[in-house]
Amino acid sequence: MDISLLGWLKGGEYRIKVLELLTKTNFLLPSEIADNLKIHRSSISRILADLKDKNLIKSTSNESRTISYSITKEGIEALKSLEQNGK
Repeated sequence: MDISLLGWLKGGEYRIKVLELLTKTNFLLPSEIADNLKIHRSSISRILADLKDKNLIKSTSNESRTISYSITKEGIEALKSLEQNGK
């Protein structure tokens, strides 16, 4: 696992929390993630975009253009690496 990626994850207050949440419940809406973590929706949009850019999560949209998010294999591997290294 890329050490700089793990450092980046640790550098954000909610990045790891979002990944952990998505391991428990896949395909969440941004509003559901924001509500669960009790942060503003504009903040979660930025966090989700950053995680998606790093291929740690992916988005899926349906016919109504609703976008939901799920964790990727890379995201799961990053969480496992963090756990092995004591977060």
